[in-house]
Amino acid sequence: MTQKRIRLESGGVAAEALLLEENAPKATAALWEMLAEPIERKLISAKWSGDVGVLHPGEGPLRDVAELENPVTSIYPGAVVMRPRGSEILIGYGVGEYRWAVGVDYTTRLAKIVTNRTEFLSVVARTADQGPSTITVGRV
Repeated sequence: MTQKRIRLESGGVAAEALLLEENAPKATAALWEMLAEPIERKLISAKWSGDVGVLHPGEGPLRDVAELENPVTSIYPGAVVMRPRGSEILIGYGVGEYRWAVGVDYTTRLAKIVTNRTEFLSVVARTADQGPSTITVGRV
């Protein structure tokens, strides 16, 4: 079985991420369904979670995934994680730990960036200094 991948593009740089279907079957299936058509969103720097970029995917199947799957707090470089109910998707580019208004919280790890990682993560990192950029996410 071929593992599913998603394409992330921002600032003219693209990368692919491998979906972690064994670890998060419900969340990755919902993300895949949501990406039947690519989505374009604003990519911003995380306020409380460290070296992490954030996008808000909007309405769709991710909103129905309320439970955590294989929960993590640490967000490592190249990791793509989501908050329960899909209100945020986060991309780690350095040292990150998911925090919410109440303190440390958990996320579901969705994917890991497997191509063009260094260059793409440098684009994500620029949101901390240069402000928001646009990100497009779709199926490979």
